[in-house]
Amino acid sequence: MNLIPSQNSFSNAAESPKAIALLSGGLDSALAAALVKSWGIKTIGLHLTSPFSCLVEVEEVAQELNIKLVIKDKGEAFVDLVGAPKYGYGSQMNPCIDCRIYMFDIAEKVLKAEKADFIVTGEVVGQRPLSQTKSNITFIERKSPLEHRVLRPLCGGNLPPTLAEEKGWIQREQLLKISGRGRTEQLALAKKLSISAFSSPGGGCLLTEAAFSERLKDFYTFTSYRSSEEKMAQAKMLRLGRHFKIDRSLKVIVARTDSETQEITALWPSSGATLYEPINYKGPVAVSFGTLSLEHKTQIARLLARYGRRNHLEPFITRLKTQFSSMKQIEELLQVETPVAESTLNSWRIGTT
Repeated sequence: MNLIPSQNSFSNAAESPKAIALLSGGLDSALAAALVKSWGIKTIGLHLTSPFSCLVEVEEVAQELNIKLVIKDKGEAFVDLVGAPKYGYGSQMNPCIDCRIYMFDIAEKVLKAEKADFIVTGEVVGQRPLSQTKSNITFIERKSPLEHRVLRPLCGGNLPPTLAEEKGWIQREQLLKISGRGRTEQLALAKKLSISAFSSPGGGCLLTEAAFSERLKDFYTFTSYRSSEEKMAQAKMLRLGRHFKIDRSLKVIVARTDSETQEITALWPSSGATLYEPINYKGPVAVSFGTLSLEHKTQIARLLARYGRRNHLEPFITRLKTQFSSMKQIEELLQVETPVAESTLNSWRIGTT
C-alpha cells in the first residue's frame, strides 16, 4: 500500500471542490479527512453529538488538521430513533443502520449550507459487522439523500466509483484498499501524516456496550419524564454515575466523581428528578426519578451514605431538593444512621457500574 498521498492540481481556488468530513474524534475519520485535504480539496469537519456519544476531544483533531469544524447535535429525534429503530439493533441497543442514515441526513443539510460537493467518512469495509459491510454501505446510501456522494478514502479502492472520482476531483489510485478490523495500516498512515490527536482505536460507541444497553432498556421502558426537556436531561445522565433500580417505579443515579457530581447537579433542575446532597459528610450527589415514599427517601439516603465518608459516629444527614418550576423549589433534610447493606445495593444495580 502506498502510504504517501499525492496531491491533485486545480487551476484555481474556484475550481477546487469542497468536502464535508464526518469526524468522530477517532483514528479512521481523522485519517480520511487528512487524506482528502492533502489531495488539495478544501475540507470542513462535521461532528455529530448526542446524549449517547462517547466523550472525545474532536476540537483537537480539527485543530491538528487545521480545518474548520461544525458541530451539530442529533437532537431528540435521534433519542426516539434509538428506542425504536426501523432496521433493528446489533448485538446490543446499537441501531447502526438507522443511525448512519440519520447522520447522512444531517450531513446532507450541512453539505448544502456550506455549498460543498461531497461527504467524506472514515468507514472501512468489514470493520463494523452491521453498518460497514459492502451490502449495508450500499443500502444505507440508497436510503439517505447522499447516494453516490460519499467518499471513503480508506477503503474506496474496493468500492465502486463515486461522484468525486467521476468528476476527476480524486483519482482511483489515491484511494486505499484497507479492510477488516485491524488497525496496523491506519496507525502506519497516521505516523506518515503526523497525526496524533485522535481517541484510542480501542474505543467505540456506547450503544454497543452491554452495561450501557441495560441502562437504555430501563430508560425506554421506565418513562419518568413529562416533557421533551426532561427526556433529554435524563438521556444525558445515562452515561453518568452508578445506576440503581429501587423498585419498578424508582430509579437512582449516584455520581462517581467530582466532575459527574457537577454534571448531574447542572442537569438536575431540568430533569424532573429529586436531588440528594450530603450535608455533614463528604460524598457524591444522587438523583432519583419516579414515585417517592418516605421509605424510598430513606433507602436513597442510606444508598448515598454508602458512598460517603464521615468524621464522627453521628447520623448521615442528606438534603433532598425538588425543582417544581424555575421559581419553586422544595427542600427537606433526612437523617439515617447506617449505610445500605452491600447485598441490597448489589440487588438494585442496573448493569455494571
